Amino acid sequence: ILAAVAIPKLFSVTKEAEIATVNNMVSSLEGALSVYVSKQYVNGQSIAIHNPFDDLSNTPSNYSGLNDPVSPTNTPNGKWSYRTTGNWIMYNPNSVISGGWTSGGERFIIYQVQVVTDGTDTVGLRLNTTPTYAYTWN
Repeated sequence: ILAAVAIPKLFSVTKEAEIATVNNMVSSLEGALSVYVSKQYVNGQSIAIHNPFDDLSNTPSNYSGLNDPVSPTNTPNGKWSYRTTGNWIMYNPNSVISGGWTSGGERFIIYQVQVVTDGTDTVGLRLNTTPTYAYTWN
């Protein structure tokens, strides 16, 4: 009886912790992109799409690096990768999701690094999940 009550609650807590961790990482990467854009602007340099993990002061231990293509082998559960083709930040969740991007039978959460423009000028960078790769936590 205890297992029937405790195990579902444990999985719920674990999933909620992973969701919070993913959201925090996305926020950190967005902040890193903002700092990069500000530095580029102050130094009179152009703003270019690049890997926002490079802008973090501390690289997270669950960052697998540049992987192109990304697969469950080079980005196992709980790990992040950056894919230069398409400028994708990709995360292989421990918890089950619907949607996202699929590789090797596993679903990945992905965000694309995109330019923000004002007319023809690039004024910033952002992370965005495109409708094609929208995901939900199960």
